[in-house]
Amino acid sequence: MSLNILVIRQKLLLKILIVALLALIYTFLYFVIYKPKKLFKRHSQDIFSPSHKTFIEAHRGVIKEIFQNTLESFQKVLEYNIESLETDAWLSKDNILILLHGSISSNLKGFYNSRDNATELTWKQLSKYRTIRDNLKMPRLSDLFELTKNKVFINLEIKDPRVNLVFPKVIELIEKYNFFDQIAISSYSYGYYYKIKEYNKRNNKNLTFGFLYYKTEEKYYNYNHTGNSLNIYWPYASKTVCDKAHKNGMAVMAWFLPHQKESNELYKQLIENGVDVICCNDPVKAKKFRDNYYIKKMFVKIFSSLYKLF
Repeated sequence: MSLNILVIRQKLLLKILIVALLALIYTFLYFVIYKPKKLFKRHSQDIFSPSHKTFIEAHRGVIKEIFQNTLESFQKVLEYNIESLETDAWLSKDNILILLHGSISSNLKGFYNSRDNATELTWKQLSKYRTIRDNLKMPRLSDLFELTKNKVFINLEIKDPRVNLVFPKVIELIEKYNFFDQIAISSYSYGYYYKIKEYNKRNNKNLTFGFLYYKTEEKYYNYNHTGNSLNIYWPYASKTVCDKAHKNGMAVMAWFLPHQKESNELYKQLIENGVDVICCNDPVKAKKFRDNYYIKKMFVKIFSSLYKLF
């Protein structure tokens, strides 16, 4: 065997070893360092760093498998290791925070076997109701906190418009369970934003607020709320909107309507637009796509490095 052949083989072996080493390094970086973490710091400036990944949020739990806004649907979020969940809060007649999507009037129709309004019933009364599917109990916010402490981020949409009555009760539970780094409050009511802003200033805290917009055009968005998030209907989460929000220190959460068809193409579009959180009705599917998307992106980097090497 000639010396030239031996040199060629040695160079080839060296390149193979370098490739293997690169693959190991990239795998380590993805699965140990860059893999999306639990969403405890979702709205900090860190999310806009080059290592940021799009987070997946389970809209009302894993509702493809278990009825929405129940402890069982939230437990599925933990089992699938999804980073965040979204749920909705109202205040009962006896001042207990309960989790229910409801309607503008907190009506139970379509969720429980009743046409009553949750805000007009006591917790003792509400606890007797069962969901129209799966026969499950209504949870309280305190039940959710106990289930998820140090396990998953919570996007709490407060639907109850009685800001002065509801906000102190929400804060009471957040303080009791020390949930400050694990929750964001969202609402269509700006009253909650001003309450949070005042509370943060008075108590040196950093609670964040998500400004919800319902099918609203970009020209109406307010980008002047550093450290909070813009929660918008997914068709409006363009790259322009995301770039503008990030420039102003805001995160972007894109949400889907219930029973709306979701696809990998839509998830990809939102990720590439720079959306920070995808709040969807099929979080298992979205998480699988998101993970595979970043794995493929990692291997593109590997092959790109190989191309330069050869």
